[in-house]
Amino acid sequence: MIQVKGMAGGPITNFQTEVSHITMSSYESAAKIRDRVQSGMGLNVLARLQERAQFVRFGNRCAATSLGAGFVYIVAKGVVGIESAAHPDIRAVTALLYPGDVLIPELQALPDLELTSQHSAVFWKLTMTALAEEAAKDPQLWQAVFLRPLAQHARSQLHIATMSGLNSEERIAAFLIEIGVRIGMQAGGSISVELPLTRYGIADYLSLNADTVSRILSSLVSEGIVKRRGRFQILIRDWRALTAKCPLSEAIILLHGAG
Repeated sequence: MIQVKGMAGGPITNFQTEVSHITMSSYESAAKIRDRVQSGMGLNVLARLQERAQFVRFGNRCAATSLGAGFVYIVAKGVVGIESAAHPDIRAVTALLYPGDVLIPELQALPDLELTSQHSAVFWKLTMTALAEEAAKDPQLWQAVFLRPLAQHARSQLHIATMSGLNSEERIAAFLIEIGVRIGMQAGGSISVELPLTRYGIADYLSLNADTVSRILSSLVSEGIVKRRGRFQILIRDWRALTAKCPLSEAIILLHGAG
């Protein structure tokens, strides 16, 4: 049994290693929650910060130390990986940032961080002073900005549970569920997703090797659960079968569906 902690430290729920089938409606519900959060407490609320923000576009690699102290960065577009060097010869993607997420470089615990993205990403860059001034005028904005890191922390705890408690196939399923909920677009009865990382990046994020990632993705294709539509585009054809492969699917849908 795996127990997942919520943002306040209490248990969200317990998951048996055998999970009941979750239908397509679970994705639709999560997508509705995601859209409501993004339109209410997400980027639409944060959009008022644009007037005081500098737009910064990042390519695939950018050292976090080069971002400078005293600033807060809000992801406006794209999916960005936070890559750390736990060892001089070993780098790993430890977290993914999605639109609306907040990054404060000097609060990152690990040294030598880099931001990675398969596609270009756009950040809003604000001084801490400007952010505090704007947030003080609007409690909803304050909540949207300063509670966001708590949600990101909860996702990090769930990712740790995924890495410590799931096997290779379950981790791949967890990743596909995560990005399906976060950035997937419904296409008929399927879900179209643009992979935010290369297979090497996915392998780093899931503590696997790239060959294992390729093998399991190929197996999911053979089973008819997913379909490749290009190098970085996939179609999740059977959401129910995919979620059944991951004991933490309900927790992933809950946290990532809520933004």
